[in-house]
Formats: sequence, structure tokens, C-alpha cells
Amino acid sequence: TLQQVASPIGSYTTFDNIDFATIKGFSFTYDLRRTGNILALANYTLQFADGTGSNPQSQRTLSSTGENIRTLSPLDFDERHRFNLTLDYRYGSGKKYNGPQMFGADVFANAGVNLQVTAVSGQPYTKSELPTAFGGTGFSGALNQSRLPWTYTADLRVDKDFALFRSDEAKKPLTFNVYFRVQNLMNTKNVVGVYTFTGDPEDSGYIAHPRGRDLLEGTAGGEANGFGTVASLLDLYEARALAPGFFTLPRRIYLGAIFNF
Repeated sequence: TLQQVASPIGSYTTFDNIDFATIKGFSFTYDLRRTGNILALANYTLQFADGTGSNPQSQRTLSSTGENIRTLSPLDFDERHRFNLTLDYRYGSGKKYNGPQMFGADVFANAGVNLQVTAVSGQPYTKSELPTAFGGTGFSGALNQSRLPWTYTADLRVDKDFALFRSDEAKKPLTFNVYFRVQNLMNTKNVVGVYTFTGDPEDSGYIAHPRGRDLLEGTAGGEANGFGTVASLLDLYEARALAPGFFTLPRRIYLGAIFNF
């Protein structure tokens, strides 16, 4: 809210609790309790998250004119669809063990494999009217009416419990769990952000736009005087344009152990 006060301050802006959001949806879950060696959990969530502002600064420009927006738009964190699937295949120990044996030993006792798969529809963003070097400016179309692509992630964990020693006096034996974990198993290149003028995570559209061509022409003029070259400018621009954090992390592999006592 814009507040008018006497000179020399003139005016200042305050925060009011006037934004609101309406979030609707439902979630469906299928839970298969461990049956034999298998446990499964599947979940689907449908959500509509609309509101007047995604954060306290969303409507700052409009509010400074004395207007309060009452039109609902998709919020920045709106996810229309989300699928989660967890599969766990695990062997017990002792009489509960039903896996293969080697030289009379239960080689896979207290061992298992866990797979988690997630698929999420893209979050909204607002298209820009004009490109900047590494972004965009102005609004093209309605607020948050464009969508990022879907993201797909699969994580895998293989682990096994070992008992170090057992004591009749101890209520619980000292054990440790050795695990092998892979995040982003398929090394999927998920897009989590884009340049808002082009909708592309790798190209802002600036160089191909008249704004960018003016920059290249100015660089070409300076090149004759011993300053930078167009080729070096393009190389540096491309290196910067490809590194804004618009992709999820690549496949990562962990090997570790957890002690329990």
C-alpha cells in the first residue's frame, strides 16, 4: 500500500495482508503393504493453485498505483499433476529368508532394492515481450499462462544390514547398513527454468533480436580498434547463457554406511 506523508519523505510503501489464494485438488493413494518381498506405494495428486500473488512482491508495481488486484492467476508453485511411485523389494532374515543361498549362507539376508519414480507437470511462468541479454522484460500475454515441460526423476537405493556382534545383555545388536544410492538414475535432463522470451532453457533470443544485433555491430566496430572480437563475445555469451541453473542435477552416485546402536 502506498502511503502519502509530508515532505521531505513524500511517500513510502507498506505491506498489507490483502493477497489471497485458492488451492483446490485431490490426492489418490494406493498402498500395498509388504506382501512377500514386495512393498509398493503409488500416489497421484491433481492441484489447482490460483491466487493474487505468489510472494509479497508479486503485485508491488500495481499496488504502488493504489490499485489492488483481484484477478486470480496460477501461482508460481502450481503443479497440475504429480505422480509418485515407490517400489521396495527386500529379503528378511532367519526363518523369513526366502532368497538364494550360496555355500549354505543367506547371501541376501536383510538386503533390498528401493526405487522411487516421480513425474511432475511443469510449473507456470509469464512470457516476456522483449529479450534481455540473459532474461526478458515486459509481459506477453496473461500472468503465468505459460508452462514449463514435465520433469521425470528416478532414484535407486540398494542396501544391506550387517550385525557386528550380538550380546545377550544388549536389547539391540550393533548393526550397520551399507548402501549404494543413485539419484537421477536415468540421467534425465529435466528443465526447471527457461528464458521467458523464447521459452527455451538454452537460448534467450537476445542475439537474434535487433537488440543483440546492435551489440554485435558495436563490438565489430570496436574490433577494428583493437578491442574485443565478435567471436570472443559470442563464446562468452554462450557459456553464460548455458549456465543459469535451468536444469536439474545430473546422475549422482553415493556409497556409504550407517551405524545403528
